[in-house]
Amino acid sequence: MMVKIAINLLKILLVFVLSFIVILKIGIKIDSFELAGLKLEQLYIKLDKKIIFTAQNITLPKLKAQDTHTSGSEFYKLSQNAIWLDKIFQEISLTDVNIGDMSLQILYKDDTFFIDSPHITVDIKILEMIDKNTEKININNLNFKDFNLSIFGNASANLKDKKYAFSGKFKTHEIAGGIDLALIKDDLKYKIYDANATSLKNFMQEITKKTGLDKEVSSWIYGYIKAQNYHIKELNGRINIATAQPYLNELKGEAQAQNLQISLDKSLKDINVEDANITLENSRLDFSLNKPTYSGKKLDGSSLHIYELFDEKKAGIFINIKTNSIYDKSINDILKAYKISVPVEQKSGKTRANLDLNITFNDLNVVANGKFDVSDAKIDIADAPFSAKSANIELKNTDKLAIKAKDFGLNFFNSDASVDIDLLKSKGDISGRLKELSIGEILSLKDENLTAVLDYSGKNTLLTFANLGLELSFGSKNKINVTNKALIAHSALLSKLSINGFESINIQTSDFENFDIIAKEATFDLPFYKKDGKIYNIDTFNIDVKENLIKGNTKSGHLNFEIADEKEVKLGVNNLDVLIKASSDDDNSSLTDSLGDINANLQAKNSNIILEDFNRTLELKEYQVWAKQDFIKLGSNAYGGRINLSKNKDEITIEARDIDGKFVNQLFGSETFEGGKFKLKVTGTKEALKGEIRFYDTYFKDYIFYQQLLTFINSIPSLLSLKTPDFNQKGFSAKNGKILLEKNGDILKFIAIEIHGTSADILGAGTINLKTKDIDVDLQIEFLKDASSIIENIPIVNQILLGKERKLSTLIKLRGTTEKPEYSSQVLTDTLLAPFKIIRNILQAPFLIFE
Repeated sequence: MMVKIAINLLKILLVFVLSFIVILKIGIKIDSFELAGLKLEQLYIKLDKKIIFTAQNITLPKLKAQDTHTSGSEFYKLSQNAIWLDKIFQEISLTDVNIGDMSLQILYKDDTFFIDSPHITVDIKILEMIDKNTEKININNLNFKDFNLSIFGNASANLKDKKYAFSGKFKTHEIAGGIDLALIKDDLKYKIYDANATSLKNFMQEITKKTGLDKEVSSWIYGYIKAQNYHIKELNGRINIATAQPYLNELKGEAQAQNLQISLDKSLKDINVEDANITLENSRLDFSLNKPTYSGKKLDGSSLHIYELFDEKKAGIFINIKTNSIYDKSINDILKAYKISVPVEQKSGKTRANLDLNITFNDLNVVANGKFDVSDAKIDIADAPFSAKSANIELKNTDKLAIKAKDFGLNFFNSDASVDIDLLKSKGDISGRLKELSIGEILSLKDENLTAVLDYSGKNTLLTFANLGLELSFGSKNKINVTNKALIAHSALLSKLSINGFESINIQTSDFENFDIIAKEATFDLPFYKKDGKIYNIDTFNIDVKENLIKGNTKSGHLNFEIADEKEVKLGVNNLDVLIKASSDDDNSSLTDSLGDINANLQAKNSNIILEDFNRTLELKEYQVWAKQDFIKLGSNAYGGRINLSKNKDEITIEARDIDGKFVNQLFGSETFEGGKFKLKVTGTKEALKGEIRFYDTYFKDYIFYQQLLTFINSIPSLLSLKTPDFNQKGFSAKNGKILLEKNGDILKFIAIEIHGTSADILGAGTINLKTKDIDVDLQIEFLKDASSIIENIPIVNQILLGKERKLSTLIKLRGTTEKPEYSSQVLTDTLLAPFKIIRNILQAPFLIFE
């Protein structure tokens, strides 16, 4: 029974199948069909040798989100089922197939297969069987729309073993060239070769979008680096079609680019490259640059590479810049673009530079290292204008800068030194050996240890020589501050000005050739005294140094000076008294003691001359002094005449002509003379001198000596005859006269005194002890000169009264002290007159001083 039922079912099934086949042979036409979300119109199915299947306006059930496809996955799934197309179907024509929001068309006829969808267009033709399992296919167009990639050429397909091969051409965005593909099961190997492009912009944007390539990596491949032409020699890679795994780390290729422009930053000029060889291997993209230039600088040997190309966290770019051009602002601008501030800029000289920049894309961290070998160079370090015969400059890990230099320094100093700078702190240490430091005549040092600190963290750059007491500040005005008083010994200028101490010395300069100097509260050893008698030894100096000329003045206005020759100083003195002495046997400085081997030309106003050797002060409104070591020459137009003073070694000479009595009174510390004209010369040392005074039409009026002399004359009747018109209350009226004197130790000796009046003459000689003030002077007064000419004609009277000289004479002895002089008198005899004959003979003989 059961067998009979089975046989009947089989017969029914066979009838159904045969009926279905008969129907298919005849053909089935359905105008409209709808079942379980499937809709179609104009359905036609017919069985000829194979099935003919056509339909229009087909709507398929909506796919789940995970069922959506890209062009790559669609093509892969299509290739997986392509074996059934040729075996089952003779013709397929599906128009307007709608799957969700996607619409596509499918056509298969006469071994030609065509499909058009939003993601892919396929236009291929099966040509022939290569073997029993492999077909040769002509791909007219295989367009992956979502990547804008079209390929065409010849392929072979072994559908049974899932092996596919393709060789042809491709075009995607701006790139076109040859391509070979080999698909074995799920593995697609590809080779791109002999491809050319004028741009990579759209291609890289697409790659970044589809693969998730890091945007910074993409920007460096195209964006920061652009070329006029690209030629891809070869690019090999592999993709797992089933998983869409691209195996980016296995990419390997070689390309060439023409006329590159590399932009390191939008604030910088581009690096221009004639051409570059580009290689891709092990996730590293290397650019070997040919004839690169930046801001007119040759960068031959420079290169860059992008590493860990496909690792978002590790990817970065390594830029190597090599140049033999000077390390100037353009190189520093590259570092500044990455927030690296290196305070070095080369102005001239030769350079070999090698700079590495390592930039990680994840955090845009930049590590810079570099070596710069310079020679015969001028280098600004933190705005300080250094120079070096040779220097090795090394940038270490972005924040350290080390400099080792020979013949290194500023315009005014030279050294062999090492400089270590902390770029984060903007500070550095300098150590080495100072060969020479010379700031004109301001400061000169040689062969000193060098310890300095460079600080450019503030507005101005500071260079502090800790062991020398020097601080330099560089800015719009360069400043030098000196605090070490020991440096005075190394300053020719301070020595010329006899400065031996100071609170501080501040120097400003824009070029280290011209200087503005303030020596604050400088102390000095100069022979100047204020009008109150106090020594003038402290003041603030303002000094201007330009080329070969040094000018200056003091804050008080007492001194100004000018130095045009290193051996000569011009001094202006105002409202100060000047000390001049013959010897330097005490602590008081004389003018010549302060000069060394310097010549001084001194112009003085309202200045007195203090003659220490004579214990006298000469009041002069103005005078001029020429002085050098052991020699002084002074000249002044004063007191109606000319006064000259000279000092040679230990000897002083004072000479005056046509002066009035005031000067003589000053010189000898008395009130002896009034009016008249004088000329005098005094020469010698503090211990021994001699002098001569000549006078005309003056009065001898010294109060003590003259008034007591008059009193003495009035008290002795026998001397009343002396009261000639020459003796009056104004003084003794002298028509002319001469005094010869000398000084030895404390003894002032009047060798000869000769005074001629109208009716009386005075001769004299004697000594004054300057220490005890004792006086021992004899005066011969000759009077009644007119009467004696008459009396001398009377023989007896002539012999009794006049003696052989035919004049009335008397001798007055001056004794006592200068404070209390004493007088005595006696009538002279011929014997007593003998000493005064000698005096007269001396006076009549040429005196050594004037003649």
